[in-house]
Amino acid sequence: SGSGGRWQREVIRNGAPIIQDVYPIHGEATSHGDMEGNGTGRTIGALVVETNMLAYERQRRRNRYFRRAVPGVQEMCLHGEIKNAGALGRFGIYDGIYLVDHERHIRYVSGNATNLFRAAGIVRDPHGAHVSMLEATDAELVEATFRTQQCLEERHESSDGRIWVRRAVPLRMPPPTWMQWWLGIPWYNLAQRKQADIDAVIVMVHNATENVQKQRELNVKSAIIQEVHHRVKNNLQNIAAILRIQARRCESEEAKQHLSDAVNRVLSMSVIHEFLSQDEHRPISLRDICQRIGNQVAQVSSNPEQEITIQVSGPNIRLPASQATPAAMVINELLLNAVEHGLRDRRHGHIAIVLQDLGDAVELVVTDDGNGLPTDFGQKPSRSLGLQIVQTLVTDDLKGQVTIESLPVAATTAATAPSSATNTSADTAPQQPAQPSQQNVNIPDAHLVEEKIVGDNAPTVDHTTVAVDPSGEQAAAARPQQQGTQATIRFPKRSLGID
Repeated sequence: SGSGGRWQREVIRNGAPIIQDVYPIHGEATSHGDMEGNGTGRTIGALVVETNMLAYERQRRRNRYFRRAVPGVQEMCLHGEIKNAGALGRFGIYDGIYLVDHERHIRYVSGNATNLFRAAGIVRDPHGAHVSMLEATDAELVEATFRTQQCLEERHESSDGRIWVRRAVPLRMPPPTWMQWWLGIPWYNLAQRKQADIDAVIVMVHNATENVQKQRELNVKSAIIQEVHHRVKNNLQNIAAILRIQARRCESEEAKQHLSDAVNRVLSMSVIHEFLSQDEHRPISLRDICQRIGNQVAQVSSNPEQEITIQVSGPNIRLPASQATPAAMVINELLLNAVEHGLRDRRHGHIAIVLQDLGDAVELVVTDDGNGLPTDFGQKPSRSLGLQIVQTLVTDDLKGQVTIESLPVAATTAATAPSSATNTSADTAPQQPAQPSQQNVNIPDAHLVEEKIVGDNAPTVDHTTVAVDPSGEQAAAARPQQQGTQATIRFPKRSLGID
């Protein structure tokens, strides 16, 4: 019917009655047929407000201006007349409220507002006084709200260092009860009333001093922590430089190799500290970690006479620092193992790193086109320090699983690219793990086609070599079938995000 009103009903809710107010919600009238007798759009719903009897009686004893303001706010909400409300911050239970009428006189002040005013040095009772008796910012905010007729928020720092946040809401209040009875227009049907200027402004006062001070302290601590990460990164790089110098002076090839491995392990940890020095709270991109560590391994570990390409593909998975650190060390050890063992004594080699998002887990696959694993691999405990580090970090820190296996490669193809090589975007959907490619060999009378792709917008494949042997006989006679190695790491997500 479009009518609304207030009535009391007995409800057994903790043995106490409640007051129920029902207000009609009108839609926008787009044509004369949509208009109801009260001049508004058709009724599309109802707002039900329930108040326990104790709160209702307490409300009846409040200031009469405040009693009129509450239904005024409800009515404006029903008709969507509160403009710019989304720009206001959240109202807290310890915030103060005061009401200013159209004559700029303060008509209501809550107890919390009185306490806040006293803390600001305002001892005089503000009831009935002009709003200018408060701070100048109060009067300016109220005046701007009357002028713009929309919600406004202002932050101000007083001379004593306190931070005050004031939020102003314009208000059209219903006429007094006697006028509603005389006009025969209930307050909830104020659409028939002339839409004049606003009648009052409700101002909410919040003392944000403590929160702002805590935030400033957190910012200082965050800056200090970032500086610590920056210095740790520099110190780790200095340690790596010292180890390089020591490696050059060693006569033993075994000692040089051990020092080179130590350099890569130290640099893999410095990569994480470099990311943390930029933003401690921002998740770290796993793909960026792979690219950074891949460059380091290619520069430090590979023989100058070798041509080893490392390809990284997959979605931009982000990890918290607690997972990024062990993941970086695992990636470093797998790449070192591929370069030092799988691609040993090889002039050309390819390593593919493929990232996949499995929903609740992350999968990382490292594949090389090397010589494969020893025949007795897995039959006895590994003596390799790198594999022991991988097993420990994946199992204990990442709570995941690791599998390492040899993969055969077709003997008739001299070199192939992973299946993801056709991807032209680094942020595409998760891809299937790349298949390992074979060693490039000398094939008599074979036609070799070599393609190198570089640039920021180029596909993710850095180097692709394809050998064409029409008969296939020369390739089969030139070299035996080779094997590649594939390491698969899978671990559960922990506060991850995908770009």
